[in-house]
Amino acid sequence: MGMEVRSFKVYGFKIEVHAGGRRVWPPSFKRFINDKMDSGELSVGEVMKTCNVSQSLVYKWRGDVRRAGRTKTKVREERLFSEVVIQEDPIEPEVPTEIVLRNDQLEISLPASYPVSDLVSVIQALS
Repeated sequence: MGMEVRSFKVYGFKIEVHAGGRRVWPPSFKRFINDKMDSGELSVGEVMKTCNVSQSLVYKWRGDVRRAGRTKTKVREERLFSEVVIQEDPIEPEVPTEIVLRNDQLEISLPASYPVSDLVSVIQALS
């Protein structure tokens, strides 16, 4: 005999109720609640009453959403890294011959004489 997962709907979201009565609140539901409270469409009290939850749980959901947002930003920042390599002339090692810009999606080779101000723009565009 398998375990039956019950569910109910609140604010248009399906909330699963596992064995022992534990409700599983999906991240999309938490984001919805956070957005509605930020816009003033819902109050903490309304959410508590409608969802039959404590005030501390509503604030925990808000914290979960905010932490998830910071994590996404952090991951995005890590992806913005671009490698800049200056290739030197093998005969005259002090004289660069080209500049190579690399990130996880492409590689661009530019002549060593490429204007620095334009080089900065190219690097920013890669980000």
